[in-house]
Amino acid sequence: MQRARMPLSIAVLFFALVLSGVPKAAWGGKGAGDACQANIGYVDFKRALNEVADGRLAKRKLKAEFKERQQRLDRLQSELMALKDEIDRDRLVLPPEELEKKEKAYRRIFFDLQQKLSAFKTEMAAKESRLTEEILGRLRRVVLDTGRKEGYDLILEKSQDVVLYSSDEHDLTDRVIREYNRRRRRR
Repeated sequence: MQRARMPLSIAVLFFALVLSGVPKAAWGGKGAGDACQANIGYVDFKRALNEVADGRLAKRKLKAEFKERQQRLDRLQSELMALKDEIDRDRLVLPPEELEKKEKAYRRIFFDLQQKLSAFKTEMAAKESRLTEEILGRLRRVVLDTGRKEGYDLILEKSQDVVLYSSDEHDLTDRVIREYNRRRRRR
């Protein structure tokens, strides 16, 4: 399930207000009358997801399961190709009823392969989504705690194309990855 994205026009308007020096009090911040000194950071969740220990472990598990299931599908596809070659080779010498029997078997195996392939793709996507959502939920908690503890006014998610440019000094991704892994080791 995809998260709702903030329309770019709203994001641009928000940043224009933040960076224009509008007092924090005007947009709900602390310090009535103070010029805006927003503390803004960003996290690349895509990179964090791939680099935290749980993400690497999940990727390895999915890859191993994918490989095993793919091998089974490849064997079924080989059987299908062998049967097709046999049908093509014997087409002119087989009696019509025997040829029809083999073609029916071919269609059944072909249909079975298509069904298994579709189920496999759906199942793998669901597993990846479930594992990803669990890790992203924990990453979000780390970001929330980091933002509160370090006094950030705003932390953006970089891989959703909301951040068009920012200097590396505002990138919190490495800190979030370290904190995530530290928390997971303690459990």
